[in-house]
Amino acid sequence: MKRLIILCTATAAILASCVKDRIQPPVSNVINTAGDSLIYFWDFNVEDSADRSPAFNAGSAAATYRYHSSSIDFTTGSGVNLRPGFDTGSCLRVRNPSDSVVFVMPTTGYKDVVMQFAEQRTNSGPSINAVYYTTDGINYISTAISGVNTYTVDTTFGLHAFNFASDANTNNNPKFAVKIVFTNNNTGTSGNDRFDNVSLEGIKE
Repeated sequence: MKRLIILCTATAAILASCVKDRIQPPVSNVINTAGDSLIYFWDFNVEDSADRSPAFNAGSAAATYRYHSSSIDFTTGSGVNLRPGFDTGSCLRVRNPSDSVVFVMPTTGYKDVVMQFAEQRTNSGPSINAVYYTTDGINYISTAISGVNTYTVDTTFGLHAFNFASDANTNNNPKFAVKIVFTNNNTGTSGNDRFDNVSLEGIKE
């Protein structure tokens, strides 16, 4: 009888472990990238519009973001593209009327960079955005992502990813920056797009 009890207990423990493993949610839903190193990561959990620095910075230069809109503030964050060691916290809310958000991310010491971020919109927020980047700090282009530099934004957080590896000028570049341009539903006095868990990854040279 004792042997049977022990066997049943062990079996139950194994089954419980299997169920736990099966329903355990992932830490993030990061897509596969060309990079092997996280360079920058914004989680926007510090709700301070004056603090534009990333929560994680492995680069050799200061990274920041700037906005061209009526205002920004913060609201409930997302688990999409969340990295280990960070929590959902808050997200960046860019309010209409709006034009663009620019992430300045020097790639000094890195190559084959990939940018990922979570984004959602309100019903009256911009639903189609375009991505451009600069290698000289002045002119914005879409050479590396030509033909696929526009994307749609849903009313729930979704993952968006852009790979710049095909343009060698983005490698080891202290002037690299990415501009996200709002192309519709961006001129009204209501509506907004929300960004969270913005990451740049690359291969360390």
